[in-house]
Amino acid sequence: MTARGDECALKILSAEPGTQPRNPSVALCGVPIQGVGLADAVAAIESMVEEGTPHHVVTANLDGVVLSRSDPEWRRILQNADLVLADGMPLVWASRWKGTALPERVAGADLVPELLALAEARGYRVFWLGGTESAARGMTTRVANLYPRLLPLETHSPPPAPLEAMDLAEIQRRIRRARPHVLLVSFGCPKQEKWIARYARDLQVPVSIGVGATIDFLSGRIPRAPAWMRAAGLEWCYRLCREPRRLGPRYARDLRWVGGWILRSLRDAVLRRTRAPHPSASPDSSPPTA
Repeated sequence: MTARGDECALKILSAEPGTQPRNPSVALCGVPIQGVGLADAVAAIESMVEEGTPHHVVTANLDGVVLSRSDPEWRRILQNADLVLADGMPLVWASRWKGTALPERVAGADLVPELLALAEARGYRVFWLGGTESAARGMTTRVANLYPRLLPLETHSPPPAPLEAMDLAEIQRRIRRARPHVLLVSFGCPKQEKWIARYARDLQVPVSIGVGATIDFLSGRIPRAPAWMRAAGLEWCYRLCREPRRLGPRYARDLRWVGGWILRSLRDAVLRRTRAPHPSASPDSSPPTA
């Protein structure tokens, strides 16, 4: 990677013609993050379902963006996804820092309940792939209580294994039999997105989304942060306190990158100011000749 590419500057981009949605996006480290809020994201996904062709939706957090710098396959997935949402307040804060603010965080744990409500209202079929069997059972029971008119939610929890070692034929058989409109995958990031990118298009599912730990939140196995902490952008702190061994190294890596990004941004701002022409040096300020 070149030094210029490593600076990962934010800039406003326009969506390509015909892509979903048509809102401007913000690029962070070369990753285009769509400038939409939760309601617009749900509307865009509904349009994708109605269109019927396969789409890939990604909920990206800061750690995902940082990982994309050293994982070419993951980076290509982020760049080619139909919709990339900001699942992390650090991404929203970074966009504000550069004056190109994303409207809000769109967390997978907030998006999925809205999609289940949409599926209940529209009669969409939903398939949930991944998570433990106990989490899937708990989630299914709770979802049935929360969305009583939702078509039966089908699940499959394959044994933990590398992507290449999974029983792909069995997974595909189950999904094809269910014919879902929406496929939710909980393998963890970026494993779940890589599975979707490699295999989901052949299944002709209109919308596939990697949703990670959302299955644990919905099952009640792992509690979410209190509402006030989520509103303040502190859910990451709550999760770190609950899972320090698992999340500590990840957050430390992300913090190092954020610190370097801030320093580079400050350096660039100073350079721009020092290189700008001084008003007194303009031709209009030259003294008149005799």
